[in-house]
Amino acid sequence: MKSLLQNIYFLIIFLIIFPSSFVPLSNSQALCAHEIFMDIDEIKPGMKGYGKTVFSGDDIEIFSVEVLGVLKNWETKGDLILVKMTGSPLEETGIIAGMSGSPVYINNRLIGAVAYGWSFSKEAIAGVSPINEMKKTLLNIPEENSSNFPPSIDWELPLLHENNGELIPQTPLFQPHDETLNHQANEIKITPILSPLVVSGFSGKALEEMKSFFSSYGLYPLQGGGYALPSTQYSTKLVPGASVAAVLIRGDLNAAVVGTVTYVEGNNILAFGHPFLHAGATDIPMATAYVYAILSSQSNSVKMASPVEILGQINQDRRSGIAGTIGKFSRMIPCRIEVNGAQNAKYNFEVADSKLLTPVLVVMAAQGAVAATEKKLGERCVDIELSAMINGYDKPLVLNNIYYEYNQTWFSIDNIAQRFAMILNNQFQEITVNEIGLKINILDSRKTASIDAIRVRKKHVQPGEVLPVDVLLKPYAGNEICKTIQVKIPEDVIPGNLLEVTACDAKFSQSLDRGRAAGKHLPVNFDQLLDYVGDMEKNNNLIVRVLLSKNGLTYKGEGLPSLPPSILSIMSHAGQSGIGPLLGEIITKVPTNYILNGKQSIQILVK
Repeated sequence: MKSLLQNIYFLIIFLIIFPSSFVPLSNSQALCAHEIFMDIDEIKPGMKGYGKTVFSGDDIEIFSVEVLGVLKNWETKGDLILVKMTGSPLEETGIIAGMSGSPVYINNRLIGAVAYGWSFSKEAIAGVSPINEMKKTLLNIPEENSSNFPPSIDWELPLLHENNGELIPQTPLFQPHDETLNHQANEIKITPILSPLVVSGFSGKALEEMKSFFSSYGLYPLQGGGYALPSTQYSTKLVPGASVAAVLIRGDLNAAVVGTVTYVEGNNILAFGHPFLHAGATDIPMATAYVYAILSSQSNSVKMASPVEILGQINQDRRSGIAGTIGKFSRMIPCRIEVNGAQNAKYNFEVADSKLLTPVLVVMAAQGAVAATEKKLGERCVDIELSAMINGYDKPLVLNNIYYEYNQTWFSIDNIAQRFAMILNNQFQEITVNEIGLKINILDSRKTASIDAIRVRKKHVQPGEVLPVDVLLKPYAGNEICKTIQVKIPEDVIPGNLLEVTACDAKFSQSLDRGRAAGKHLPVNFDQLLDYVGDMEKNNNLIVRVLLSKNGLTYKGEGLPSLPPSILSIMSHAGQSGIGPLLGEIITKVPTNYILNGKQSIQILVK
């Protein structure tokens, strides 16, 4: 009795001195109470532990781990823990795409995330990203572009470079699939474990086109299903070992990248253990995921999974993994695609709002929509119109053109998306796109014509006179057509000059623009960029250009035709960039029923 009273006495004294020691833990605190970390210097070969991941459904399972060693400074300022994994299906499957981020524990202390593997390895030998490096590089970083509104119910961009005065992308958003990009059979190297890019609503052909682009980022395009229903037993939560998805497209078309949660601290989670796109600060929806099955393969075993419920936002994507916040939600852009061709189809969906990914995802969705209903081989004409509502502007940005293709090249869709990408990634101001629409009309025939000849009915022309210009077009497998263009000669044209009259297609007209008015291809503000991008030269336009010499100059893309002689002299010799000669030009564009190619020129004297 005496010892019992003594114990009670000491307990009361302890509670008085250390009252916080017995404060009840919240759910998140209780979840993380066992998450004691093991430093990299404590880890030795031969140590054994376990890992957590999902092999089926949303049940977190345990697999065995044995430390083989530590690769010190394997990357700049980075270490890697080498482990062998056994248990569950790993003996048959090897490392599974979708395991990225699976937490590994030794003596119930978290050491890091399964993140790397070796190509063509027969055993499940993996590289583990140390947890302390993940915490250091992913937590406590100021967030950018985060938003606090919930989701609605219902892709490194190629750099721009200058070419003859015009800003154009260095490479297309999607490169044609090249088998040489695949690993060679005798090549063994360490790489991030592939993350399955699970898509639905897309054809196999569209996936092939995407493969070369996404594989460079460690993503493995895989056809799957749409959103899975939440578990009937309990709601799936983002806890260590659970599957997590980065949602890129949602709706009639779906795309999500699946990985595994490594660590949870309050509402913050760490996952993957390696970069997703290595994009730094991001704003991508984060969802729980459901695993249907493990697809075993000698090359790449993979989790067949689908997103379930969006619970937060992925806000960091860096070398050691991704970080997200539960309860913060990312904005998605409503999109619609309408395809009219052999069959008519409409698609409504949302895409992640990202400078890097949005144009790629629009191309990806458009390819999937077209490939679902249209033929793969044979000639066709493709008329595309992309419209985008930009916040703060009453009228939409409209990009429209028509293209001729022999087989599916995707050049037409890619060409439109490149210009849209220039708007999203402009250097002048941040923009918000409220809505994107894409109309694609496909005609399964060849409607092309060449510009065969040009002629005028007079040997000379007078100032102020209207000059009829006859242009002969030769349609494919058709009879010659004559188009007459009326060109008004200005009153102030200088007598005795030779005027150069050119009839050409859109491509040649653009090359003339770059030589004669290079300034307008280098916008100096956002409105100029909108005008430049929106003013696409249409491939079915017949363009007649008459070159004139004028007194004046151009400054940063703006024509200055009426300068006083003294100002003109000073600016002409200012030795400053952005100043060029003013070449006046009369440009007349006439739409035709054909996609034109070729050019013809003549000269005419001003009397």
